[in-house]
Amino acid sequence: MAPVIKRNTSKVKVVLTGFEPFRQHATNPSWLSVRPLHNTVLDLPKSVLASGEEGPRTAEIVCHELPVEYRKVPDLVPRLHETYDPSAAADGVERVKTYFIHLGVGLDGSTAIETHADRVGYSHADNAQWCPPSLTEPPVCKAEWANDPAKLVTTVDTAALAKYLEEEKGWKCRQSLDAGHYLCEYTFYLSMAERNRRIQLGQEDGSDRVCLFVHLPSVGNPYTLDELTRFVQDMVTRVVTAY
Repeated sequence: MAPVIKRNTSKVKVVLTGFEPFRQHATNPSWLSVRPLHNTVLDLPKSVLASGEEGPRTAEIVCHELPVEYRKVPDLVPRLHETYDPSAAADGVERVKTYFIHLGVGLDGSTAIETHADRVGYSHADNAQWCPPSLTEPPVCKAEWANDPAKLVTTVDTAALAKYLEEEKGWKCRQSLDAGHYLCEYTFYLSMAERNRRIQLGQEDGSDRVCLFVHLPSVGNPYTLDELTRFVQDMVTRVVTAY
């Protein structure tokens, strides 16, 4: 008998990741800004889903720090998707929509909502001083990933999200079409690819998980660390109630 899967639309799970320090960044705001949110519950404003149902009222947040190493993230990112797998609900267990929102440090002056990520084109050395061997192959090759597409695009309307955060919430925020071809973009690609594979295998229909990447400026350019944490909260609130 097939398991009875129930969808709980009153709450969502949010998995936030940030990175360890690297290069000139002795501390990394992408991790320091999300760390205070680990194992917290964010109360959400009333919203209505496209189905007409009432939107989620709470977001349960967990946070993880990622290494700046090409050869480690291909194991860690799929493991996060497995650990917080909304499609793995057992018989009688309610399925909860899950958001995988990855953060990194980017250009100063504003926050940036990334739109897409490439499979290849990576060449800069990571924290282990390791460089991907080829610009025409992904940093780490696995046989089961051979048919992954060259580019993946988030399901979030990044232009609309950036506009909302700037005009309605007062943050300096822009849509970005270039995630940098470093660990940030590679992590974003790996996360979307994991979602894409599950859809192709028929494990879910695509509505159970959302992947996004957001770049933050360094601390003080222009925001304090506390302000960056508040930005993350505003961004998460909008994403989980609108997408």
